[in-house]
Amino acid sequence: MSSILGTYARRNISFKEGKGCYLFSNNGEKYLDFVQGIAVNVLGHCHEHLVNAIKQQSSKLWHVSNVFVIPEQEKLGKKLTENTFADFVCFQ
Repeated sequence: MSSILGTYARRNISFKEGKGCYLFSNNGEKYLDFVQGIAVNVLGHCHEHLVNAIKQQSSKLWHVSNVFVIPEQEKLGKKLTENTFADFVCFQ
């Protein structure tokens, strides 16, 4: 019996890894990932550039509240507003 709250009718499939838009199950089956894109996987699984950026950042800081100025956040915010319709961005 699972200790996870039953919010979904879960499928009996577990994944060991993902690459790009594909997931690979524990028994070796390959699945096109149509359900994991809840904002966090917009670039797909294990994108090399993102993995390297996460490794680099995680060796310095994990999290800083938006109560403080975060230079990397300012840099990304500026890049986004200069290249989109938005005047402001919000990182949650």
